[in-house]
Amino acid sequence: MEFEASLAHSAQCLKKAVPLMVKYAIPVTPMNYAIWYCYVSGSQPALNQELDATIAHLATCPPHVARRLFDRYLSERDLALFHELSGSFHGAISTVQGDIAKTLETAQDYSAVLAECYAGLYNIKRNNVESFDGVLNYVERLTAESITMQQEAFSFQKKLEFAYQEITELREALLDSQIQASIDKLTGLYNRGKFDEDVVHFCQSFTDLKQAALIFIDVDHFKSLNDTFGHQTGDETLKKIAAKISRQTEGKGAAYRYGGEEFCILACFSSVGEAVNFVQLLRQDISKLSVKNKEQNKAVHPITASFGMAFVKVDMDKSELIAKADKALYLAKTHGRDRVEIA
Repeated sequence: MEFEASLAHSAQCLKKAVPLMVKYAIPVTPMNYAIWYCYVSGSQPALNQELDATIAHLATCPPHVARRLFDRYLSERDLALFHELSGSFHGAISTVQGDIAKTLETAQDYSAVLAECYAGLYNIKRNNVESFDGVLNYVERLTAESITMQQEAFSFQKKLEFAYQEITELREALLDSQIQASIDKLTGLYNRGKFDEDVVHFCQSFTDLKQAALIFIDVDHFKSLNDTFGHQTGDETLKKIAAKISRQTEGKGAAYRYGGEEFCILACFSSVGEAVNFVQLLRQDISKLSVKNKEQNKAVHPITASFGMAFVKVDMDKSELIAKADKALYLAKTHGRDRVEIA
């Protein structure tokens, strides 16, 4: 079936294209999806070569480069690829609906035959040759109708199994791509885009029953660490800090990489005191990290972080909450770093 091939093909292309777009921080727009769909399908080798060169040089594909690639190798018709997944879902639904209608129609016909045969058998005269012939005719007719009904039911079952399998694959691919699109690939924490979405709901769901807090975390003297020991050491340090933040935050809230060496947490506490204790323990945990001299196994650069915390209040929007937490972080850094300040 053309529909079956299209649906399966969409699932496979989705599984390949979207993770690559997430990996290289490519927005999932119709134009970008068409480019990467073409890339994974291998239909335009020249496009693949240019895209590979761009990724190797820039680690992403900027909008102006994407526009040039699209104009050179694709057309407006290829934008329909972005809507193929949605169309596949609608196609699956329509196909299943059609199969149900056909099966119901067959079942209704079968019911009519059953009723007709029942009435005929009831009216047959007993104990003569004609009555036996009549019964045999009805049995033959019911047998044929039963076989047709069984075949239709079996066919319908197979169609449902196929639709369920393909839609499940598409659903899993979509969920996976959504999760991957929300994750910072270096640290494994949620990324800035996910934070921008979550903080809105965080403010809107404010309740007096909990102390809802935004906590900003900034690694102290991180530029100096990068300049002295290199970006690879800097990245490893961020990973270790992120691991500590993730472990401490589990069960209390969500942790994000806000950008660069800055992290943030959205969490709820039973009291302000509990929130302060949480942040102080996290600060102390991070201060146990250091960059060591591998030959001497001695710490040569201690790692510390500054914390700014703000609590959600009635009618507070995300901009106000972020501004307060950011101001508290600024105070922590200007007051000596490796400390906690509350807005």
